Amino acid sequence: MNEAAIWRFLKSQGMTDAGAAGLMGNLFAESGLNPKNLQNTYEKSLGYTDEAYTAAVDNGKYTNFVHDKAGYGLAQWTYWSRKQALLAFCKAAGASIGDLDTQLKFLMKELSESFPGVLAVLMSATSVRESSNAVLLQFERPASKDTEATQTKRAGYGQTYFNQFSTVSAEKGDGATMKYTSANPPMKCFMRQSSWYKSTGKVPVRGVLWHSTGANNATLKRYVQPDDNAADRAKMLELIGVNKNKNDWNREGQWVKGEWIPLKAGVHAFIGKLANGDVAAVQTGDWDKKAWGCASGAKGSCNNGWIQFEICEDNLKDPVYFEKVYREAVELTAYLCKLYNLDPQGTVTYNGVKVPVILCHQDSYQLGLGSNHGDVLHWLPKYGKSMQTVRDDVSALLAGTNTSKEEDDDMDVARFKELWGEMRRELQDNDSSKYSEEARAWATSTGLIAGNGEVINGEPNYMWADILTREQFVTVLYRFAKKMGMV
Repeated sequence: MNEAAIWRFLKSQGMTDAGAAGLMGNLFAESGLNPKNLQNTYEKSLGYTDEAYTAAVDNGKYTNFVHDKAGYGLAQWTYWSRKQALLAFCKAAGASIGDLDTQLKFLMKELSESFPGVLAVLMSATSVRESSNAVLLQFERPASKDTEATQTKRAGYGQTYFNQFSTVSAEKGDGATMKYTSANPPMKCFMRQSSWYKSTGKVPVRGVLWHSTGANNATLKRYVQPDDNAADRAKMLELIGVNKNKNDWNREGQWVKGEWIPLKAGVHAFIGKLANGDVAAVQTGDWDKKAWGCASGAKGSCNNGWIQFEICEDNLKDPVYFEKVYREAVELTAYLCKLYNLDPQGTVTYNGVKVPVILCHQDSYQLGLGSNHGDVLHWLPKYGKSMQTVRDDVSALLAGTNTSKEEDDDMDVARFKELWGEMRRELQDNDSSKYSEEARAWATSTGLIAGNGEVINGEPNYMWADILTREQFVTVLYRFAKKMGMV
């Protein structure tokens, strides 16, 4: 795999682990770490695959490499002067333009000569987000570079490589598979306009308490909105979405039929869908702030010391969504346990009650330390989970032995169908190769291939790269037989 070779090369140049990972995350976003990658949108117009384009430039058959405006290679070099420099560098080395080692050496040449500020960050970075943003904003500079969504996604790619390859000595309990670390904390959108934020002070952190919202609305924007005067308000709204109903939790209350109804609720984070549909955790206040989440019971309240977050519920019938928010909640809980040195399997004695470090709203009620709400025990058992499962998964994640391995255990029928659907949609985009042009024209003109009725870029979508089922195959044969007078 190219990723290991790229990591070794970047580290040999003196980059920190965070620097190498941040750069690799951006290269992955650009090219999938494929040095022969031709920008997808140009494959059809130029009539070349990645391999064919590379070979044609190498052997001189294609002579417009410098000026064709097509992104190419690891960094998707596009501007004519940079492509010209890449071509000259490869020729001088006697190497193919798609050679991985040569492109990496050219990349370092560009960074040292034309982007020394970016290289300095990569050589000293202690945060993946820091290095990723330096590459994104100053080196790659795509059109979407300023959006929080793009910055978060690319830093996430980088964090994956950091987790995979970094040999930096981790603090105790810094599991190798953790999503959130001190270098890559959860997204923040503090809600300082809320009654909760304005009214509560700090408390000692004792544990983590899970909630779920109890409403069929999986979007974060329903509950989370930035302050009116927040410096990053526009970016946050783009990332989270706009709550047009203005019933989010970042307010003191609202007027209802002439009566002011205060909003007495506040938790430290929410987990749900961003505007683009991705599942994420968003921190809404300081972790050591007293919560307004589980109310009180006969023996007190877990609001005094338990970090609390809400998981946005859907209709509770989607196993794919459940798995995503469950994993996100486990990741967040593991991060918090590490941050505050909490034992996920431990207990704390509070007001004479032995309380689990990790519990849910219903648990707090059973212990006399919260109001009578069922969350999250009305949801977790539907998918074979319990709060003990949560504790075990958090413990495993902290130990770096994630029990829910993405390669195997996370794959159920629903997840497979989701991935299969995504793959099919990618194949159904009408892309095709030059070699089949004559055959495709004949098949469509004779009616053998009819397409799916959609139009892409002004042309019928024939889904040329998609899979042919037996049903479709016999239909094509039948149409051909009819034209030949056989039926």
